[in-house]
Amino acid sequence: MNNNNERAAMMTNEKRVLSPKRVLASAIVGTVLALGAGCSSTPSRETTGQYFHDAAITSKIKARILKNQTLQGFQIKVDTYRGHVILSGFVNRASQVRQAMRIARTTSGVRSVRNDLVVKSMTGGGTGGGS
Repeated sequence: MNNNNERAAMMTNEKRVLSPKRVLASAIVGTVLALGAGCSSTPSRETTGQYFHDAAITSKIKARILKNQTLQGFQIKVDTYRGHVILSGFVNRASQVRQAMRIARTTSGVRSVRNDLVVKSMTGGGTGGGS
């Protein structure tokens, strides 16, 4: 009888080790614990909520820039971190910089805007080999 109990115990242990449900459950618990640890805010890291809030701000600004007829054709990059927005890329005129800055500043949730936009030189006076 002792032999049967040992055999039953071994089969039960084998089922626990090889059970896909158990492996999946362990993986889910491990992922939740890892994400929970990663959700704490530090000076250099956003919480999950902050990340989604910043993504929403970025999306709003990009949509408003695309709707603006004078800014439509330009590749203006928008980055947001904790409500602080950075605009970068190239435009043709200083008035377009002002428009992009106004759009960003008047978007809800924006705390500050940094302008890294560059006005392209219209002279075409680059360096190159000419004859």
